Amino acid sequence: MRSALDYPLHPAAGDAVIHFPPVRVGEIMSQTVNQIVSQTMSQMRPMLPLLFALGLAAAFLPVVTAAAPAAPAGGTGAAGPAPDYAAWNDLLARNYDPARGMNYKDLKGKDGKALADLRQRMATVDVSGLAPPDQLAYWINLYNISVVSTVVDHYPVNSIRDISTDPITRLNVFKKETVAVKGGKLSLNDIENQKIRAGFKDPRIHFAINCAASSCPPIRPEAFTGPRLGEQLDDQARRFLNEPNRGVKIDSRDGSVVIHVTKVMDWFGDDFKNWAGGQVAFIRKYLPPEKQKLIDAAKGNVKLDFYPYDWKLNDTSAR
Repeated sequence: MRSALDYPLHPAAGDAVIHFPPVRVGEIMSQTVNQIVSQTMSQMRPMLPLLFALGLAAAFLPVVTAAAPAAPAGGTGAAGPAPDYAAWNDLLARNYDPARGMNYKDLKGKDGKALADLRQRMATVDVSGLAPPDQLAYWINLYNISVVSTVVDHYPVNSIRDISTDPITRLNVFKKETVAVKGGKLSLNDIENQKIRAGFKDPRIHFAINCAASSCPPIRPEAFTGPRLGEQLDDQARRFLNEPNRGVKIDSRDGSVVIHVTKVMDWFGDDFKNWAGGQVAFIRKYLPPEKQKLIDAAKGNVKLDFYPYDWKLNDTSAR
């Protein structure tokens, strides 16, 4: 299609020229335009309500679209059902005493298959589909189940460190990728440091995960669950910090206070400083009023003393 610009503005020599008086040309154009507009309006008048409605819809459509963004990639964000930890609860009920430890001999001899089956089921859980509290509960339970399973696989041993193959620190049992999860394998350190500590930044977890040592905070005699997780973590910290043998002891002398407490709070001191206002503030929160008053009376003149750590296996088996 060509446009008016393709035609010459001036006639060539010999072309016939038609002269229109300027006023007449204007009148003709005015009449012609008026007739076209009048005819067009007459034809469109029955369609005006429809056109008006379409105009409103077109104007409103961008607003509706902006108010309903697409769902994020990877799903709608709805949380899936939490894992079933009934088998773990049963194993604990039959083989574990929080005050003394685990009966690894019976667990291996009588419930070894049930424990192995539980580990397989835990490895199929899609953690990304769980709500955050259920995710943390899963990682804590998986850590504890995996530590117990590691000991059972090598039992009898006197310490979980005996399973390590590094001759000096004897701790690489925690570094080996032996824990099956959906999509691969992780080490116990991966679960503790990446999934639990870095993932949730909650120092209470140090009283929930158990490394099979006598000095370690005991396993909770029930599985951790998302709906009760906060209550369970508080209870774990409170119980351990108030234990008669491994709990907090306070020496008050000349206006100063020395708090004797688990070595765990030394190793992971930054977690308590960064996520709980400090070690002393965390400890104070879980102590009874009479001990809180001793700490308050020191007015900041407080020192921490950490118990030696006993890596002896938390074993109650008769051997």
